[in-house]
Amino acid sequence: MGSHYASKFYQKWIELYIKNGGKQFLAQKAFFDNFGIDTNNKETMKLFAQSTDALKHKFYRLDEIIAQRLSNDPYTSLEAFLNNLQEECPDDLVQFDYNGDFSEFTIIYAPFAAKELVHSIDNPRHVDSTHSLIKGKIQLFAVTMKTSQNTIFPFCYFLVNPQTSEKIQECLVKFCEFAHLDPQHWSADCALNIARAIEDGFPLAQLSWCAVHVLRACAKVGSYFDNPQNFENFYLAMDFLTLRADATNAEKLAEESDETYEFLTTMLEEEEPRALKYFDKQWRRTKEHWMMLYRGEGDSTNNIAESHFHQLKQTFFLGKKNERIDDIVITLVSMVMLGIVALRSTLPNTCEFDTLRNR
Repeated sequence: MGSHYASKFYQKWIELYIKNGGKQFLAQKAFFDNFGIDTNNKETMKLFAQSTDALKHKFYRLDEIIAQRLSNDPYTSLEAFLNNLQEECPDDLVQFDYNGDFSEFTIIYAPFAAKELVHSIDNPRHVDSTHSLIKGKIQLFAVTMKTSQNTIFPFCYFLVNPQTSEKIQECLVKFCEFAHLDPQHWSADCALNIARAIEDGFPLAQLSWCAVHVLRACAKVGSYFDNPQNFENFYLAMDFLTLRADATNAEKLAEESDETYEFLTTMLEEEEPRALKYFDKQWRRTKEHWMMLYRGEGDSTNNIAESHFHQLKQTFFLGKKNERIDDIVITLVSMVMLGIVALRSTLPNTCEFDTLRNR
């Protein structure tokens, strides 16, 4: 590991984990002790928003739950874990809805601590997903934000199958209702199902697409073009409209953007029918999300969510892929989300927990 602050954090965690014989509860307790966080203090317990059993549940009952699996079916295991979590952590957002054979399901988790912390951060909410962690290419979605200390945290995880815009919208709305949040700005990759979910669920909010994701997608569609030179011109035009346009002069920005967009669409309409069909589906209707003209020069990339998923894959799951869904969810709840609780302990109060709990 390097000298990055995140590396120092994980080095200390691993050191304590080894010193305590691989016992997660003891390692976490030692970690909290080092930060001066009193786990017997009433205020600390409020952060967990549950009883002492809930704290134990999150720290050391993971092995017990896994050991008590009655079958090798990951969904049976997952259901048992989430039912226990819902019972012992009633103030957390825990939802698991499914049909009989689990071909359709919705899983949402957000800790109570996120309910307050999310209001202390004045940044866009980032939504992204990864499909490489869980067997069957089930996508894991995360809502992430960056604190004033440049620390990136997940505030909500959710998994849905199928990954329709309606199901994604349901999860985002559910989280915002849970956190009493009215987002004015979202950031996301260029997935159409996420975009539709935000457009329908938060019609007054601005949605910015990550410029890196846009250009990465554009670089992969050369097969739609009959003329290689037209593909090159397409990519250069998209690069300019998305990232290179000068946003410091509004009049110049509007003029150059209009000219470039007109050149691009005319070329596609006159010479590239297959590429035009792709452009109409992916980019024409959504230009307010990716063009610098509409987005502005502020948050042009979704690197916060990208960074979180990178840390998640490399640090917590050690580069593993296609894992059981229950193992992934249990790890997210029992280890990853603890960072939010620890962070909230170190910040000044921004609002009263009791007030939030009674809403």
